[in-house]
Amino acid sequence: MKGANLRRRHALLAGLALPLALAPGLRAQGFDRPPPPGPELPLPRPRLAEARLPNGLRLLVAERRGLPLVSARLLMTDLGSLGDPAPKAGLAQLHLQLLGRGAVREGEPQNADELAFAAESLGASLELDSGPRAGSLGLTVARQNLDAALELLADLALQPLLSPDDLDRVREELLDAREQQLADPAQLAALLARRLHWGESPAGQLPTPASLGRIQRRDLLEQQRRLRPETSCLLLAGDIDLDEALTLARQQFGDWRSGSGPLPARPPVQPLPLQARTLLVDWPGAAQAAVALTAPHAGAGESEAEARLALAVLGQGYSSRLNQELRIRRGLSYGVSCEAESLPGAGLLLAGLQTRPAQAAEAVVLLGAELQRMGQEPVAAPELLARRSALLGEHGRQLETTAGLAGMLARLAKDGAAPALLEAWPETLQAVPAESLQAFAGRHWRADALRRVIVADLSAAGAGLRRLDPGAWVIPRQRLDPASPTLRLR
Repeated sequence: MKGANLRRRHALLAGLALPLALAPGLRAQGFDRPPPPGPELPLPRPRLAEARLPNGLRLLVAERRGLPLVSARLLMTDLGSLGDPAPKAGLAQLHLQLLGRGAVREGEPQNADELAFAAESLGASLELDSGPRAGSLGLTVARQNLDAALELLADLALQPLLSPDDLDRVREELLDAREQQLADPAQLAALLARRLHWGESPAGQLPTPASLGRIQRRDLLEQQRRLRPETSCLLLAGDIDLDEALTLARQQFGDWRSGSGPLPARPPVQPLPLQARTLLVDWPGAAQAAVALTAPHAGAGESEAEARLALAVLGQGYSSRLNQELRIRRGLSYGVSCEAESLPGAGLLLAGLQTRPAQAAEAVVLLGAELQRMGQEPVAAPELLARRSALLGEHGRQLETTAGLAGMLARLAKDGAAPALLEAWPETLQAVPAESLQAFAGRHWRADALRRVIVADLSAAGAGLRRLDPGAWVIPRQRLDPASPTLRLR
């Protein structure tokens, strides 16, 4: 046995030596160099179309043949959290979750288990999404199951049970999720940064045990009455054309009655920031410091190409400026997150990272400096080319899936935009010059508009953190109340 093992080892070593012996000849022939890039392939362009049913329901269709799948999404712009009454923050999220917990189907009530089984029998799982501007219900199914999938979406949206028992269960789930968020330093820093930026505006409202506790079934029924076809949109992406989509939409949503009375007013959102520019949350014993920085950003539909490209240069991707400066050059963090939220009238940029407490002050200063540099000097041509190419690549990957297509349609529908904007996106992005990015950053990411949150063990962070802003709010974690205008428990 020992001799056999030795012979196998010699054979293995001989096999490994062969490529090494041949390597000089292979290098001489160029086999050690990667092949040159192939010709640039055109981005796929789905056929986009839209129509309206007589009841006002908007229908957006992205036809993409070749794979017998369709992603269906009902976008309900009446049900975004921006419409929550101030004393009952969390109403929109709670109501949307309840849509998946019970509905009347074929005259019979069905509970959450039965609805989940109905979705799984179609080869799908129900997707619920609640945001500031809209709520949505969605499914991705094989083409032959699309009629049944739309019937399920119609029943969930238009015939929900909204039972008191389900209300109590979902309320407890949301409270548990809130506690988990408050127990994670990075999530807590991001939540508080949003709160500093949006402040007492509708976008700054946070669900609390008190606000969720005020919500009763009558509030859910009132929320349900806000749902109207003329302010909703059915999105279909995949193996379907407009004529087929119209037939199915009429069958399942044609009897949905238009609302009575005028459409609800939707005033633009404007930040009403809290007084503090810097918030320090003392979390004794925390091994890492969570740092978050916010700045104003473009509102929905405003300078979209410039906004997305500037964000990509600043902080999205391995070669972005924030990642290069704070991770690669300085070694302050394993990564930097950077995202934006665009609402009607105004937007928010949020950058964040985790680092050692003693380096938190340095990290937050560098975050702000990189934002300022974007507005002070033009983006170099190679850098702009790389980030633009990354965005175009991401766009192409989204176009390859029905779910990605549906997501693109949803962004258009929230803005009330025409599908032509999606078709022209690659050319629009290519046309953005470096000067526009500098102007965009200078206009939005101003030094006087930045706000900072650091959640850390302040004793381990050192005196440098407190010197950043003599007027900073310093709050022990146990005394924190994110919903209060002072962020403190009374």
